[in-house]
Amino acid sequence: MARHTIVPDPFVKVLEALPGFHALTAGFTLCPECERCERSVVYLTPDERRSAEAAGMRLYGKGAATRINRHGCKCPFYLGADRGCGAYATRPLICHLFPIDIVEHEDRDGEYWWVLFGACAEVERGKLQGRVEEARALARQLDALMPDDLRRAFMDDAGAAVAEPGFYDHPVHYLLPLTPPA
Repeated sequence: MARHTIVPDPFVKVLEALPGFHALTAGFTLCPECERCERSVVYLTPDERRSAEAAGMRLYGKGAATRINRHGCKCPFYLGADRGCGAYATRPLICHLFPIDIVEHEDRDGEYWWVLFGACAEVERGKLQGRVEEARALARQLDALMPDDLRRAFMDDAGAAVAEPGFYDHPVHYLLPLTPPA
């Protein structure tokens, strides 16, 4: 296993089989000019954390809120606008989902929601512009299929989220509430 790759969470295989998933999460053309996602914190699921630890990667945080150690303000996988993600095929689950994520609703403490981040240039003015309803339909599928251990991990991640300057200056499209784990 290369230094900056990890084995993605097994749920990635479920994502890749979903109709419409790739249409909403791949083939972006505005990434080289935007680079906002690489400034985002990269949280790891418990399975990804174990793989990253086995690969000797430096991590911080505890439990489900474990994050990849960053190089300044940059994701360690990001190789610059000309080369992009150095671990794209084996990137963490949170990166596979981006710009869809789970966050605690800003107006409703303790409520977690599926969201589409308007900070992504593709949502703002690229191939995802005006496709919020398609993202909502995909979030419904994800919500129905996501195992409870991942729900808990994403809720822990959202609870440990670090405010990222400029990231939340863009619209956050609240898609639907996350079904709580059993």
